[in-house]
Amino acid sequence: MATKSNLFDLPSVLSIAKAGLGVAAQYSAYASDKYNTQAYNAAAQQKYWAEYAQTTQQNYRDYQYQLDSWYRASDYVEKRRIYESQLAEQQAVYKGQVGINATRNFEKQMADLEGRYYEEEAKDMIDLDNIRIKSIADGSRRVASGQAGRSVVNVTNQYNQQYLSNLSNREITRNFRIADKIRTAESLNVARENTVNQVQFYTPQPIADPVKPLAPLPIVSYAPTPAVGPSRLNLATGIADVAADAYKTYKSMQPPAPTQKEYSYIPSAGVLSSNVGASSNYTTQQ
Repeated sequence: MATKSNLFDLPSVLSIAKAGLGVAAQYSAYASDKYNTQAYNAAAQQKYWAEYAQTTQQNYRDYQYQLDSWYRASDYVEKRRIYESQLAEQQAVYKGQVGINATRNFEKQMADLEGRYYEEEAKDMIDLDNIRIKSIADGSRRVASGQAGRSVVNVTNQYNQQYLSNLSNREITRNFRIADKIRTAESLNVARENTVNQVQFYTPQPIADPVKPLAPLPIVSYAPTPAVGPSRLNLATGIADVAADAYKTYKSMQPPAPTQKEYSYIPSAGVLSSNVGASSNYTTQQ
């Protein structure tokens, strides 16, 4: 008869050992994938927050640099505006002083012009008066010398005609002299205005205010998506597969079950011929 299998038989031990090693391998692979996934997620989070902090610090360093530049530019603009205002003030004072000097020079020139005019007028009056005095003196001299009558009258008429002619010429000359004085005064006034206008007022240059930098905005970022670790269902499926393989191995190592042919009655030929009715001969294949 076939022997009954025992838990501590060699096939059982080998199957249990194979199943244990398979389960251990499955769990080890599961634990290794789990720890690797956790380490990967931790490294990704560390990298993300390190880059976030570095970007934030860099943004604020850039903002501080721009802010310092803005303060320096604002200070320069303020000082430049004061400088431009001082230039305009100095130029205005200088232009005023030039205008005062030009006006004073114009006054002197006009005084000289008026002096020459009245000097020439006085000279003409003296010349006319000298003719009159000379006429009187000449007539008196002729009378004193015994001349009388027509000769004295002729001399007097001659001086009178000369006086009237010089008086008429004086009027013409006086009109020309007045016109010359007016034209000269106008030219002197134009020269005064040109002297003043040659000095222009200074127009301050417009200087734009620097643009103040804005504080950095909060960083819009997205944390890395955690990697999916190993599935417990896959672990359970793997362990079930290992158990199934171990059971199949165990079954394959068991001796085959006896068949009906092995337990069937086989009569002997000799017995059938010599001992009919004797005891039967059974063979059992172990």
